[in-house]
Amino acid sequence: MKNLRYIIFPALCSLLLSCTERMDIDVDDAPPQLVIYGHITTDTMQHAVTVSRSLNYFENARPEGISNATVTISTDDETYVLQENPTERGTYLTAPDVFGIEGKTYTLNVAVEFNGVRGEYEASSLLPRSIRMDSVALQPSPLTSYMVDVLLYGRLPESEHNYLNVQAFKNGVAINGKLANFSIIVSENAVNKEIYGEQCLYLFRKNDNSELMSQSSGFTPVEDGDLIRIQVSSITKEYADYVLNAQKELQGTMPIFSGPPVNVKSNIKAVSPSGESEVCGFFTAYSKQSSSRVYREEK
Repeated sequence: MKNLRYIIFPALCSLLLSCTERMDIDVDDAPPQLVIYGHITTDTMQHAVTVSRSLNYFENARPEGISNATVTISTDDETYVLQENPTERGTYLTAPDVFGIEGKTYTLNVAVEFNGVRGEYEASSLLPRSIRMDSVALQPSPLTSYMVDVLLYGRLPESEHNYLNVQAFKNGVAINGKLANFSIIVSENAVNKEIYGEQCLYLFRKNDNSELMSQSSGFTPVEDGDLIRIQVSSITKEYADYVLNAQKELQGTMPIFSGPPVNVKSNIKAVSPSGESEVCGFFTAYSKQSSSRVYREEK
């Protein structure tokens, strides 16, 4: 675990700018795009795929869901047909007893009419092997009094390269659920697969000093008696790259007049009609493990 590399979006930063001349910039509306997002995990549950139409950047509304799509998720030996959620347009769900199997490749297929043309779109993802989680520990950070280190005990998958996402839940509610706080741990060529008390995340504890920091970072602070669940997901390199590029787009370019960040590339491709397609989004498969502990303040 000594060669674990953390890639965390720098949420705690600010930039002060002063301008001597006003600039008026016209921003033309881009044509709407088809947006497809979906995933399947090792959890037994209703897995969701959303099919929607993108909105103007300045519109303060949710993307418009698209009905009457045909959506399936399949492997070499099984196909799951998703049904549209009657209460949420454009959201398609598997049956509640569906779960993904480690090591299998899953393919999403969506047939839908968009801008008057019926098209078919596909994306595939391997479901990576899961980490083994034995337990987690919560201890005061040696860096500052208002932070709590999350320590992980377990074993890495046998894969040569591992990409892990760590999420925390406080009493069932996500602490770091925003895109800016999506943390990725990369383990490359690790000979020793055992994980013994390695820090995988930090939390803020509830006190006067932590309020500003927790608001800036988007992390919900924890208090004595909170049930903290730590979830570690094994994700693909392709999905890790997609999230990191999305974070760069969200962050913007530093300095402000340097070149634009890399465009966020989708793994969703048009099967028909062939050629370039105005589609964005991502489909991925991942395995999940979790462990819980009650947070106690040291007396």
